[in-house]
Amino acid sequence: MGISRDAAFLAAVVSGALDGIVSVDETGCVLSFNPAAATLFGYTPEEVIGKNVRMLMPEPYRSEHDKYIRNYLQTGIAKIIGIGRQVEGQRKDGTIFPMELGVTAIENDGKRAFVGFIHDLSERRIFEARMQELQANRLGLIENMTVGLAHELKQPLAAAIAYQNIARRILDKEDFKAKKEIAQALDNAAAQIFRASEIMDNLRQFIARGETVKTIQHLNDVVRTACEFTDAMAKEFGVNTTVRLDVENDLVMINEIQIQQVIVNLKRNAIEAMQGSERRELTVSTRLVDGDKIRTDVADTGTGLPESFSMNLFEPFASSKPHGLGVGLLISRSIIEAHHGQLTAEPNPGGGAIFSFVLPLANP
Repeated sequence: MGISRDAAFLAAVVSGALDGIVSVDETGCVLSFNPAAATLFGYTPEEVIGKNVRMLMPEPYRSEHDKYIRNYLQTGIAKIIGIGRQVEGQRKDGTIFPMELGVTAIENDGKRAFVGFIHDLSERRIFEARMQELQANRLGLIENMTVGLAHELKQPLAAAIAYQNIARRILDKEDFKAKKEIAQALDNAAAQIFRASEIMDNLRQFIARGETVKTIQHLNDVVRTACEFTDAMAKEFGVNTTVRLDVENDLVMINEIQIQQVIVNLKRNAIEAMQGSERRELTVSTRLVDGDKIRTDVADTGTGLPESFSMNLFEPFASSKPHGLGVGLLISRSIIEAHHGQLTAEPNPGGGAIFSFVLPLANP
């Protein structure tokens, strides 16, 4: 009775195991095939029991399996037995999958048999591949951000130099009555240098943690502030700027500095695109779309998008500018996508181009 109870208990354990368990005799003929193995390989026990176990293996394991058993029986040297190893299995439908195989040798009534314990590694491999992909994407983004760092820092540093030059010219005139103007120019320069520092800090945070801090912000305020950074440039090139920020529900979860970078990039590109145009109108606006998103448009009346760049506009080093690196739009797209949004470009019906990005509202 004790033996029967032990046998019944063991059968229940094997039957309920989550991993596949297959036993074979000295010739490699399958003796048992538990339900988990049936699910894993797609065969019923009746289709496998009595057949050579190599039917569950792809090449080269299939051709070499009988040799492994024969060598063990002749020499007693175990190359696989007692040692878990990663191999491949083949399902009934022919698909091959990764698995971890552990083999134990047993002896019963003077006969030797082998029990294989099979753990499916498919999900683990998928997870590992996904993690590698995410890591590669992150490293790629870091690389692109590093390449574009000089591009991003150029504007605030150039603006800071311009403000300092203004202060210097006032001082050279020895007009000490212009104290307020000098103070304002130096304050503006300091603000631009601080913005460059914030851009660097955001990159440091991303590299260190793979993310940046996001807070609830009024997008209209962020757009308005970013526009102010390039107002001096617009005036210098004779560009008339119109800002229409009439959307009331404009709360978004964003990194303020990064979204400002995007707007500065788009506005600066628009200004440069209109250098050779008679009509120089720049419009920055926001509006609701789809009920739960907010769209920001930067529309210019420049030369429009060259057809040769329409397909690879957001690719690295694709630039229509004579000395452009073509990384500004790439970085801008990466930032918007990291905010679960989308950056697009289209022709302006009035001539020129419209660059737009859409962000999800924080409280749709």
